[in-house]
This record gives sequence, C-alpha cells and structure tokens, in this order.
Amino acid sequence: MSSAQIAKARLGAALGADRAIQSARAQMAPVIARAHEVTRPSRNRKLARDWGSGNTIAGMDARQLRDQARHLERDLDLADNALNVLVQNTVGAGIDVLSAPRRPGQPINRELALQLDDLWDAWWDAPEATGTHDYGMCQQLLARSWFRDGDAFYQDLIGTVPYFEHGTAVPYSFEMLEADLVPLDFNDPARNILQGVERNAWGRPIAFHVYKSHPGDPMGTRLETKRVSADFMHCIALMKRLHQVRGLSVFASAMSRFEDVKDYEESERIAAKVAASMTFQIKKGSGEQYGADLGGQAILQDGVPIRELRLAPGAIFDDLLPGESIESLGTDRPNPNAATWRKEQLRAAAGGIGVSYSSLSLDYNGTYSAQRQELVEKWGSYLMLAERFIALCVRPQRMRFVEACVLSGRIRLPRGWTLRDLAASTYVRPVMPWIDPLKEAYARGEAEDRGWVSPQQNTLQYGNNPAEVLRQRQDWQEQTQTLAPPAPNTSAEARAQVLGQLTRDLSRSE
Repeated sequence: MSSAQIAKARLGAALGADRAIQSARAQMAPVIARAHEVTRPSRNRKLARDWGSGNTIAGMDARQLRDQARHLERDLDLADNALNVLVQNTVGAGIDVLSAPRRPGQPINRELALQLDDLWDAWWDAPEATGTHDYGMCQQLLARSWFRDGDAFYQDLIGTVPYFEHGTAVPYSFEMLEADLVPLDFNDPARNILQGVERNAWGRPIAFHVYKSHPGDPMGTRLETKRVSADFMHCIALMKRLHQVRGLSVFASAMSRFEDVKDYEESERIAAKVAASMTFQIKKGSGEQYGADLGGQAILQDGVPIRELRLAPGAIFDDLLPGESIESLGTDRPNPNAATWRKEQLRAAAGGIGVSYSSLSLDYNGTYSAQRQELVEKWGSYLMLAERFIALCVRPQRMRFVEACVLSGRIRLPRGWTLRDLAASTYVRPVMPWIDPLKEAYARGEAEDRGWVSPQQNTLQYGNNPAEVLRQRQDWQEQTQTLAPPAPNTSAEARAQVLGQLTRDLSRSE
C-alpha cells in the first residue's frame, strides 16, 4: 500500500471516529439535559454564567467591591462593627510572640530566649516606617485592610536603607501599603505581570509593581510604578480560588444584604419620624356646610380661611367652622415587624462574613447553650483567620527580626544553630472569651490534673506568658516570706520541747 493510500485510510478512520463521538454525544444529550434540574434554565430560574478564573473576577470586581466596602464601613455601623469583631477575634491587641529558641529534640535555651524577648519588647513600640504605630496597632490596621479591601501589602526594610532610620536598635522595620498602591489594571503578558504582580512560569510571585504615591492622595499623585522584589514585598490576601493573585473583600457575598438593611432601616427611621410629627387633622364636613357663613371666625386670604390651631395640654378647639371636626392620626410606625426582618437579614449576613450573629447584631438574648454553641463554632473560623494572618504576616516579620538581630550582632548565633532554630517561637493568639468562667476554669483545671494539657498550655489560654507567670509567682512567694510574720514552729522537735517543759512544770508543782 502506498503512502497516499495509508494517509487516506488514516483520515477515513479519524473521520469515522469523530462521527461516532458526535453520534454518541447526540444520543446522550437528552440524558445529560435531565441529569440535574437545576442546570436547566426556565422562566423561574436563570443559569449562572462562568466568569472564568478567579483572576478574571478579581480584575473585574475587586476595586468596586473595595470601594463599596469602604463606603459601608464609613456609613453603616453594622459593617464597621463586623470589621471590629473580625479584627478583635483574629489579632486582638496584637498577636504576641514568645521566644522559644531550641534545636530539634533539645530544651529551650532560656538565656537566648530572655535576650530575644528583651529586644522584641523594645522593637514592639516602633516597628514600622512612619514611627506612628506600635506592633499591635500595625497588626490591627493590616488585618482590617485585609478583611475590608481583600488584600494588603507590607515591605521589609532590613539593614541599612538610604535616607531611612530604624526606630530601634534592631535594624528591621516594615512599611505598610494599602491595596490601591498595587494597581489592579497593570497587566503585561510579555513580562507575565497580572494585576500588578509579576510571576514566574510556575505562578510564584517574584516582584510587585507599586505606585510611588497613593493614587487618591490629596497631596498629588505620581502614577509611576517601581518594581519591588517579592523577597521584600509581601501580600496578605483573601483568596477562595486556586491560582488567584489578588483578594476580594470579606463583604463580597453579603454586600447586597447590607445595602438592603441600610436602605430599609433608613426608610423606617424617616417614616417613624414623619409619623411622630403628625398628630391631628381637621376633618371637613359636606361642601354645603363648609360654604356657610364664617361668622368672622377666621381671616380670609384669597377666600381661604387661615388659622393656627396650637396644641397644648388641655387645649380645647372651640373655633371650628361649621361641618369641621378634629381627629387624631393613627400610624403604623414604627413597624413592629421591622426588628424580625432585620434579625433574619443580619443572621444570614453574619454567616457570609464569618462572624457570629450575636456579635454582629449585639443581640445576646439566647440561652447559655445556644450562645456557647455559636461561640465555639465561630471561634473555629476566627482561628483559621488568625493562623492565616500569622503565616502571611507575623511569622515572616519575626524571621526578619531574628535575622536582623544576628546581622547587627545583638544576638550571637550558637555554633551549629540555624536561624530557624533561633526563631522558634510560640504565637499567642486571642483567646476564646468565657461565657461561664467558673465552669470553664474547673474544666481546664481538671484537664491539667488529668495530664491532658500542660500548665503552660492553660496559661497561654489566658493570653499570658508562662515564663512571666512563673517568675511572678516566685517573686510573690519571696515577698510573702519576707513580709509575713514567722510561722509557729510545729516540727516534731518543737513539740517534744514543749511537752518536756510541761512535764518539768508538773513535777515542780507536785
């Protein structure tokens, strides 16, 4: 068989296979259409469109969602409270770091831990570039921007930086940046730049392209960008899709509901205010009666009577015209069903944001069991966010801090140790609040007595440093022994001496 005949045979086989596939699809089409009812469009149900990848959605909506979330924070107390709850339960007053330097399988080096803690306490007061905020406030601002805007950025400043002076003896600081400074519309396929983030072939960020000043700054804008290596620039983003580069606001799924609640509450307030201003009305009689002689009881202006009926306690209206009467206005405001509707809307919105309904609405009328169950379930989501924030922000900054301590000679790295060994730490997150302190304290004490948890773990549950608690207890014992009067000698020898003295006294008396 010639090569032409072989090629013709292959082409025929391919066409035949393609026809077979199309025939199979045609036979399966009715079956596929009936697979799930929800996938079939109808007059009552519209099919959702596929908007592509997470990056496509972020490119279209991230800025609008960010602007709308900031508007809600400014003008809606519920949205502001939602952010307060998220920040309070994720970072609180600031996620603290307790030094625990040690090599694998060895105990903590207490001397190094004390040195690191002293340097960390001093650095906590002035860690960022502007010198305006302490580290706790920095965490709160970064976390708030993370939730509200969808992402936030910070840049490491380590060692000698031109025209910059560090706030402490440890040469490490960081600069906090809002999401606006990394432009979402900066795309360059030739350099693999998407939404201001330059990535390698594997999708790993290698640099960020940052505006030199905030695009909304009243002092003037410089829309030039500079390239900052990902070795020093870090992104904290809320991501829900694989391969996503930029984050979306935590309000994204609940924003419409918040807007509805805001508009409805405003309408109810206006309606109640107008209803409260309306008290009485003059009810007219028939036209014949109203057209009767006014009898000089009113002043006419263009044939229309002008009167002022002022309300006062015990007022009597004895100057009504023929056919008129006074009646009070009934109103259905405030609407008694408004509170129930608002409660259900906030309950659904709380689930979308990830906070508890009680915390969002400040409604604590549930039973102990219900509030406890709600708190336990939602605390799991707070822990997830706290762990994510530690991984994206606190732990990298701690590593940079330890590196700067070693490079500046403030800490001497022991022989055979690595920076990872020296940076080993315990991260103290916000603790779950207690609903019934007595019951929960007994439960924790019982767990410690049974050996299920260590005293250090229980101490951390209170948000305290175990080493500091131990030092304070020892100091208290020393002060007690110094200041307290001497305790009576109750030893066996002392008792024998007293008994002997009593025996001698009895013998003399005899």
